[in-house]
Amino acid sequence: MKLEDMIMVVENRKGTETNYLLNLTDYMETALKLWGEYAEDMAGAISSLYETKEDKREWSQLYLAANKSIEAAFCREESQLREFLSGHFNDGEWSFDAERCSKDCLDVLRIYNLKTDGHSLFPYLHYERVERTFYAGETLHNLNGNDYRVLAPLSPKNLLLVGLTDRQIIVGMGVQFYERYPKGERPDEDSMVRGIEWDHGIYLGDDIIGIDFDILKQEYGEPDKVENISDLRDKIRRNFWMQKNVEQKEGLPDRVRNAAKDCLENTFGTSEPDVFGKMLDKGMYDGMYDQREEQKKISGQSR
Repeated sequence: MKLEDMIMVVENRKGTETNYLLNLTDYMETALKLWGEYAEDMAGAISSLYETKEDKREWSQLYLAANKSIEAAFCREESQLREFLSGHFNDGEWSFDAERCSKDCLDVLRIYNLKTDGHSLFPYLHYERVERTFYAGETLHNLNGNDYRVLAPLSPKNLLLVGLTDRQIIVGMGVQFYERYPKGERPDEDSMVRGIEWDHGIYLGDDIIGIDFDILKQEYGEPDKVENISDLRDKIRRNFWMQKNVEQKEGLPDRVRNAAKDCLENTFGTSEPDVFGKMLDKGMYDGMYDQREEQKKISGQSR
């Protein structure tokens, strides 16, 4: 059984809440017993439950009587499961009833090294490192319980990530991919959890507009490989725009922006993007900027 197939259930009787975990079959049987004469509405209840799997709603609700109700939702990720086990979604008095849980749900807790209170079991998991190439746009599960989307691989082991829950942007340093399963057991698709861990993270906040990606690439990426003229021009273009972004960045002191403009003029013969583009296409920078007179001629014509 997969974590995403488990159903988190909060049963409320006269203001006292009981949490437990069920598979779909056991959930339907439980709801039928509690619902009694209203069982004909089960199809609608299951449809509402599946909307929690599709992110259309957080919880489905069954009102069985004035003082009795059930809230339920498919578990979406490990961090949500930990919150459920620790009572994050409860109001007032609550308890977790392991005896009412489906057995395969308790097996999932064991596979994720979780006790029924949300804390970790004594560490007895085996980690197998797997060589893997990371790609922009993919979603990665961190073995600490959170999920992230890759915004950009800065290098093979340094990734620019965004948290799917809190939207925090992070540079994950030294990212490795693992397959994890209980020690002493033969791993299979149900017992194996795949995900990443990193040496440490650089937290950049949640404002993507304020992040200078060129600086991040320079700071945490690896040197650009220049194997042909196209690679060379791509590198020159990035260097130009890294300095141009400084010149255009609002809020910086004028002396800093003017210094960036002077640097552009001295290095590229111009600070104008359209002029720079013409020079780049003509190969003016292919010989390490040794054709200054031609640069000045083109720059003067454009102005």
